[in-house]
Amino acid sequence: MPLVTSAMLTALAVSLATKGLESLVEDTGKSISQGAVNWVKSLFYKEGEPKKALKEFQENPSNESKLEIVKSILENSIEANSENLNHFEEIISKLPKSDIKIKDSKNVNTGDVDTGGGDFRIGDNYGE
Repeated sequence: MPLVTSAMLTALAVSLATKGLESLVEDTGKSISQGAVNWVKSLFYKEGEPKKALKEFQENPSNESKLEIVKSILENSIEANSENLNHFEEIISKLPKSDIKIKDSKNVNTGDVDTGGGDFRIGDNYGE
């Protein structure tokens, strides 16, 4: 069984809480299978409305305990049925990736440091 990390579960949970399923599907710009959409709907939606766990997490997305509940629901579903793992991997693979790159900052070391036995400082007056 492939590795399912906490970060992957968190990525999907936070995306569902902040965007909702329909917006998440639209924002990916890639087609997510109806099977994957139905899997998420079966876990978190009833009659088109979010179920209690997702609704409470949407109301307070910074609440760690609500995040853990949503992640547990995802994880239990994946463990219970290998087909759900396929749906999960499909959705995760199509989530937008972060392209944050730090550039031209005096506070970031991007290479080897050879101090020749002297002090090493990053930024202004580091450590003083």
